[in-house]
Amino acid sequence: MRALRSLGGTLGLGVLIWVGLVAVAAAQTQDQRNRARQLYGEAQALFESGQYAQAEASFRAAYQAVPNPVVLKAIAAAQEQQGNIPGALETLRQYLSESPNAADRAEVEARVRDLESRPATVMVASTPPGASIVVDGTDTGQVTPADVQMTAGEHTVALRLQGYDEATQTFAAQAATRVRLEMNLTQATGGGADAFGTTGGDGEGASDGDGDGDGGGSADPSAGVWVTAGIAAAGLISGTVFGFLALSEQSSYDSDPQADTADRGEALALVADISFGVAAAMAITSIVLYIVERSGGDSDSESADLDLNVSPWVAAHPGGQSGGVAAQLRF
Repeated sequence: MRALRSLGGTLGLGVLIWVGLVAVAAAQTQDQRNRARQLYGEAQALFESGQYAQAEASFRAAYQAVPNPVVLKAIAAAQEQQGNIPGALETLRQYLSESPNAADRAEVEARVRDLESRPATVMVASTPPGASIVVDGTDTGQVTPADVQMTAGEHTVALRLQGYDEATQTFAAQAATRVRLEMNLTQATGGGADAFGTTGGDGEGASDGDGDGDGGGSADPSAGVWVTAGIAAAGLISGTVFGFLALSEQSSYDSDPQADTADRGEALALVADISFGVAAAMAITSIVLYIVERSGGDSDSESADLDLNVSPWVAAHPGGQSGGVAAQLRF
C-alpha cells in the first residue's frame, strides 16, 4: 500500500508539472501572437506612410514572433517598394515553398514571373571609351559608355574598338537592377596595327612614283580580306558563346549526371570547336590575302587566281566526338 501511495504521489506530481508546463507554453504562445499582431499593425501603418524600410523590419519581427507565411507577402511588398526586386523574388519564392497549397498560389506565381521579366540596366564602360558593345553575339549599336537593357540571366558582353584586342566578360544580370560593368581594352600588338594588320606611318611606300598611288599593291584591303576577317570574328564569337554553354552543361552534369545533359554538352563543345576552327582558318586566309595584295601586282588579278576551300569535319572516337575545319588556299 505504501508503494502504491508513493507511486500515486509521483504520478500526481508529474501530472501537475506537465499541466504547469502546458499552461506556461500556452501563455508564451499567446504572448507571441499578441506581439506579432502588434508588430504587424505597426508595420502596416509604416508601409501606408511610405516608410518601407521600417515597415520591412517590423514585418520581419512579426514573422519571427509567429512564422505565418502570409507575412512573407507583406515583406516582399516592402522590398519591392524599395527597389529590391531580387530580395522580393526570394521572399515570394519562400512563401510558395512554405505554402504549397495556398489559395493565391497562382496569383503569387504570376507576380514572380512579372518581376523576373523586368530587365536589368547595365552601364557598360571601357578604357578607352568608344568601343562597340556586343551582347551575346549581337551588336547593340551602342558605344561605351552606355546603358544597355538586358534580361535576367547570364550574358556575355564583348567590346570592340579598332586598334585594340576584343575584350569579353560573362556575368549574371539580376532582374530590375542597375549595375556597372567596366572593362579595360588592350592595345593590339604589332606597332599600333589594327585588327587587320594596317599600320600607321609617314606614307612611305604609298606611291611608286608614277602618281597612281598603288605602291606595288592595293592601298586598301579588298572585299575578300574584309569578308574573311568578318567570318573569323563571327567564328570567334560563336565559339566563345557555345564554349561557355558547353561549360555550363558540364557543370550541370557534374552536379546531376544525366545522359541528356552529357549529349547536349558534347554537341555544344563540338559546335564551339568547329567555330574556333573556322575563325582560325578565316583569320589566316585574311592575312594571306592581305599580304598577297600588298606584295605587288593587280589585286583583282591576284584574287582571280586564288582558290580557297574550307570544309568542316567531324570524327567519332571512343571518348566522344571531335570536330574542326580544314582550309586550303591555292594561288
